[in-house]
Amino acid sequence: MKIRNYLGLIAIAIFCTACPNDDDGLTEVEIADRTEQSLEDDELIKEYLQTHFYNYEEFANPPADFNYEIVFDTIADENADKDAIWDRPELNTITYDRFDTSNTLYVLKVREGVGETATYADSTFVKYSGRNLYGDIFDNAENPIWFNLPATIDGFARGIAGSKGSSGFTTDIDGTTTFENDYAIGAIFIPSGLGYFASPPNSNIGLYSSLVFEFEMYDRIETDHDGDGIISINEDINENQFFFDEVDNTDEDAVNNFQDEDDENDGVTTRLEVVFTTETIINDEGEEEEIQVFVSTQDTDGDGTPDHLDEDDDGDGINTIDEINVNFNTGVITYPDTDGDGTPDYLDSDS
Repeated sequence: MKIRNYLGLIAIAIFCTACPNDDDGLTEVEIADRTEQSLEDDELIKEYLQTHFYNYEEFANPPADFNYEIVFDTIADENADKDAIWDRPELNTITYDRFDTSNTLYVLKVREGVGETATYADSTFVKYSGRNLYGDIFDNAENPIWFNLPATIDGFARGIAGSKGSSGFTTDIDGTTTFENDYAIGAIFIPSGLGYFASPPNSNIGLYSSLVFEFEMYDRIETDHDGDGIISINEDINENQFFFDEVDNTDEDAVNNFQDEDDENDGVTTRLEVVFTTETIINDEGEEEEIQVFVSTQDTDGDGTPDHLDEDDDGDGINTIDEINVNFNTGVITYPDTDGDGTPDYLDSDS
């Protein structure tokens, strides 16, 4: 889909190429200053919010044939007495830094929903429509689809976070799923610094475009993207609701922690460096099934750094990677226990 995250492109210096000049050279156009662009975007979004309204009266007293979709219109003529979006209590603001720039996100929570609350790290089942401030639609999903929020643009992920899904659903004989009509409904107004900035994925989204996404959020799944036993939201090291900072990549490889099975690259996968318990559940087929449930991280040497982020788990001055054996032909890893006390060397400070 078009709201995939293009952070890999916008995190580096980008230049646009113009037509060749008389010397057959290329003209380089410097990218806009992020702080100046943020201020400009904020003024444009505020102007829109102050001069437009949405169909809040229909949501307050739904007519029999109401489709529960948000409709925006200009405050003018017969609509001159309508409440501006800016003045509605449903409008929330979130201000935070990205790329050393303060950005403000505006989220219209028309209905919060009643189910589980989504976080910026979750997968969510969402119906949406994306457009620019002038009403030009560039993307939409008429039927809900699953979205891995960390893989979307930052403003979309943060705007969906905090919404609650439906209380439940029914499945018809033909397989059609119908959700209870109590799911979250809202709209997100995103400045370009939390969107595509200078790297729009197609010509339908202009450079430095502020965006509007109307959405309905039906369900969410708490996600562990790398399957290491630590849910992704707990791998946001500095807890700034963003997974792509340098601090979120402990071993400084090509993969950030929330997608990395071995966060500190010590040769021991993270899943082996945390504590699990086994529980018995009844699965969807009505059968008993044993599953592993995360209990806690572990800190063998008590230095305040959990093992899955510690290059020397036992604090003996020898890095963990040097206390295990890796067969690079087969990929098999073995864990020597030199003193035969039942504790492998990498966890034994007296081995």
